[in-house]
Amino acid sequence: MILAFCDRSYIVEILLIIKTFFKMACYLAPLIVIIVSIAHIFKIVINGKEDDLKEAFKVTVKRIIAGLIIAFLPAIINYVFTGILDVSEVEFLACFESASKEKVASLKAKEEAEAEAERKAQEKQDEAQLRKAWEEEQKTKQGNKQSFEEWKKKKEEEERKKREQEQQTQQAGSTLPDGTVTPVTIGANGVNVKQYSGNGVTMKYYEIVPTNMKSNLPIIIFLHGSGEIGSVSGVGNLPIVSYVANNWDRNSKPFIFLAPVAPNRGWSGNNNAAAKAIIDQTIREYNADPSRIYITGMSMGGAGTWNMVSTYGSYFAAAMPMSGCGSSHNISNFANVPVYAIVGGAESDTKSCMNNIVNNINSSGGRASLDVVQGASHGTIQRYYKNEKLYDWLLSQ
Repeated sequence: MILAFCDRSYIVEILLIIKTFFKMACYLAPLIVIIVSIAHIFKIVINGKEDDLKEAFKVTVKRIIAGLIIAFLPAIINYVFTGILDVSEVEFLACFESASKEKVASLKAKEEAEAEAERKAQEKQDEAQLRKAWEEEQKTKQGNKQSFEEWKKKKEEEERKKREQEQQTQQAGSTLPDGTVTPVTIGANGVNVKQYSGNGVTMKYYEIVPTNMKSNLPIIIFLHGSGEIGSVSGVGNLPIVSYVANNWDRNSKPFIFLAPVAPNRGWSGNNNAAAKAIIDQTIREYNADPSRIYITGMSMGGAGTWNMVSTYGSYFAAAMPMSGCGSSHNISNFANVPVYAIVGGAESDTKSCMNNIVNNINSSGGRASLDVVQGASHGTIQRYYKNEKLYDWLLSQ
């Protein structure tokens, strides 16, 4: 368990430097001993103290023997050091820096505290938005004004009934013809929720468009994790959706953003076919650029990102799977799709799996890299979707 938290560290480089200097010192020791001994004997001869020569020779022999013993030390040290380095590709040595039980517990506590703080901040933001909507609604009422708590409870009940109706609709199956897209909610600032029906799937999805639409825009599609299955509101709380909707400069760097919501577990089969159909529909609706379709996903969505490229290949201009390991059977389909994979340093199993896929892609002539984010766990890695550089990388491919 402790080794799961160990990653490469600067301590290995420090040990290598110490080893090099120690090796040089050991090789110089016999030479220094010989030079010092010759100088001592020469001094005795110059001073005419021949009686001391016998003792000087004894001392010199002892020094030379000691020097030769020291000269063999690098070989012994190298043998031991190499043996250590062969354990888990030097990760064992890096554990000296960060893998004590106390530090692991501290790391977990810190991540949990950060996640809890972020959750509370999101709740506070949601509460502020609800209160603002309540205040606006109360201004328009002449009588029968509600308290905030009464209004909030009513809204929650309406949302619950809406979810139940959605589930009933999904269970009963869609009555719409294949390939039909209908608006669900048209939000402010270009944030819409739509519903696609086709390929045996009814799938809602977020659509975020620039404030100033134009033709030939790129598309970024995001696949969510297992915790958001069937929930539009759950996907809406994800960092990437919030960042694109509220923080991304959609005028200077415009793109169309899609976040489909899987009705059941797994980004594969019909779900993937529906996600691709949503992209095709968006290309037709907005005259988007079919040569600049970028895909990314987190956890289950990270696995789905691998699966989509494995299935559709160069349909995508680039891929960014995060903390998810999926299919790489059709490795040739990755040949012309640059891949920037991201995983948390504490995700040992996922990290190993993603690293294997990246190596297979590169050995087959593709272009893929794996960025291991030190200190990040599966629960915190998705916060890196708030990093502008991730979107810049996608849009530059």
